[in-house]
Order: sequence, then structure tokens, then C-alpha cells
Amino acid sequence: MTYKGSGHDHEHSDGRGPSRKLCVRDIFPNYDKGLPLGSKVLTADGLLPVEYLEPGDRVITRAGMRQVLNIDTPAPKRFKLSFAREEVIYADGVMVMSETGQPFAA
Repeated sequence: MTYKGSGHDHEHSDGRGPSRKLCVRDIFPNYDKGLPLGSKVLTADGLLPVEYLEPGDRVITRAGMRQVLNIDTPAPKRFKLSFAREEVIYADGVMVMSETGQPFAA
């Protein structure tokens, strides 16, 4: 039983109810509109800002080194990298799904 006024019967400021567990998407940034300008991506040449990448560059993914096929800009100052298939890339120290922009929990 919750004491009235204790605050335990209210939702959190982020909209989570008391019964909803915290998940990885609540903690890590979401890049669903693409990687923001200045995001550092792990490439064969080291960490490079995403805006310096071009199609044909080699990016380190969780599955190994993959070649970027296309770079889309779905929103201002946002970049989405396309590969032959969806890959988990390393950007700003976070593993991110290349197509969805969702953080990848290891």
C-alpha cells in the first residue's frame, strides 16, 4: 500500500509508469533521423566526423569492415549511412543500428 503523497503512485517525469522498466532506449540517444552533424564514426582511417564520409568509405561495424553505399540527409544536419544490409555502427561511443538509428544493446 502506498502512503498518500509519497509520490510513488505518480508517473515519472519521462512518462514511465511505475510498472514500466527502464530500457536501453530510455538512456541512449536516438538517431532515427540520422547521425547529427559532428558525430564521430569509427572508420578504417580512425574516428571521422560523419559529414566527412562519402560513399565508398569503409566503416567499422559490429560484423567487421563494411563499405558505405549511400549517405542520405533526411533532416537538416543529419546523416544516414546505408550499407548492403543493416549494420551496427559505432558513433560517438554508442552502437547504433544503421537503418533505424536505434541504440543497439550488446
